[in-house]
Amino acid sequence: MDPSNGIALYVQLADLWRYNIVSHKWPGGHRLDNFDLLAAEYKVARITVRQAVARLVQEGLLSTQRGRGTYVLPRAEGSSAEPPRISASSWPERLEIELLFNEPASDVPAEFRGAFEVFSAYREITKLHHLNGVPFAMVRVFVAEPIYRRFPRRAIESQKLLRLTLKHGKRAAEQMHQRMTIELADIVVAQHLHCGIGSPVAKILRQTYGTDRRLSYAGLAWYRGDAFEMDITLPRALVEDSSPALIAPGARGRKSVDKDT
Repeated sequence: MDPSNGIALYVQLADLWRYNIVSHKWPGGHRLDNFDLLAAEYKVARITVRQAVARLVQEGLLSTQRGRGTYVLPRAEGSSAEPPRISASSWPERLEIELLFNEPASDVPAEFRGAFEVFSAYREITKLHHLNGVPFAMVRVFVAEPIYRRFPRRAIESQKLLRLTLKHGKRAAEQMHQRMTIELADIVVAQHLHCGIGSPVAKILRQTYGTDRRLSYAGLAWYRGDAFEMDITLPRALVEDSSPALIAPGARGRKSVDKDT
């Protein structure tokens, strides 16, 4: 519990207890101590404990009843409070796309653009990916307008934008650069992914470009940390060439940026 990190104490407490539940440290039926004991144990006010419990009750993880106390709810057969893990390259059959935003854009933000050149116009698209009704990824993408126009009608509602760009971008999408970082969810990401503010999220930047180094696709994806895994097989030559970038991002050279990752 860190009162100086800008995250409300009740949110920190709820995040800690949520982890105890989804990691099975607290199994279904586990009874929490009374609020006074919990407040003393975690060195917080009683109201902080009440707020944290209320948050997890709303999420369907805890139940509190007068005279009985607060319990971890048992999970239904075949279900789990923890969302299924999704690979960054997988495309599950039951995945659903929720389109949040789709409008023309005259420029690409610096965080997406990096050191690359740009087209004169882009299409900005934001969407959520759901599996079994649970959001596990939020994606914000800029696609060069000439390439976007080649996409089949309504294709963005059922297909990955990256795959559409690689298929229809031709020479404008000959290479891809990818960078992953682990960050803490801000209020926007937390609200969309239904996770706690400050929860870990995997953030992936993907950029495709051609020999002219113009961005045909630039996208940021935020994955819930408890629903993400990355499983990649790489040829030895690529591993040997890119290992310095994998070990020390600050040592990444121009050559590694230009290679597929």
